[in-house]
Amino acid sequence: AASGDDTPPSLSLKTILVVIGFLSCVAWLDLLASETCAVLESLGAASGVSSAVLGVTALAWGNCIGDLVADTAVARAGNSKAAVASVFNSPLFSQVLSLGFPVMYYTMYKGPLNISIDTEAVLSFIGVAFCLFLTTIVCACSGASLPRRYAFVLFTIYGVYMILSLILALRAANIRAEEIEAGEIKN
Repeated sequence: AASGDDTPPSLSLKTILVVIGFLSCVAWLDLLASETCAVLESLGAASGVSSAVLGVTALAWGNCIGDLVADTAVARAGNSKAAVASVFNSPLFSQVLSLGFPVMYYTMYKGPLNISIDTEAVLSFIGVAFCLFLTTIVCACSGASLPRRYAFVLFTIYGVYMILSLILALRAANIRAEEIEAGEIKN
């Protein structure tokens, strides 16, 4: 069923256009994200900044900017429940998809995926788990509301996390540099 100037497109044509629009948006976002990561990694390599430092700073901040803008807009529109739900569900959904599909694909074709969990990953897990636990406690003790001062508690926790992450990343970079120097001296 075709559409003209006077006739709206049929439901099936609308559906097809929406699906094509959604898929092209996902493809463009994937392309932009991949290129942004590649540029940041190149800049990090050229300046000597480790990928771990880039991961906890520029890449992590870039990854959450969209959520920050969207959640702030939803909260300002007066739908605080949706904003808070989005804060917790968006990362969960992202982790399920961005970790679940690649692991499923890898294990289907190559077998079990062996990973090593480093100190920075453990610190990140502890930070997220602590914030979730603390938010649950504060929410329960405050009658299902989060006081403004709690935002500053979260900012402080994030600041401590960033400092510890950067210390760990720089310490690991120094250890690698010392190993490289020792290897060059031995040869």
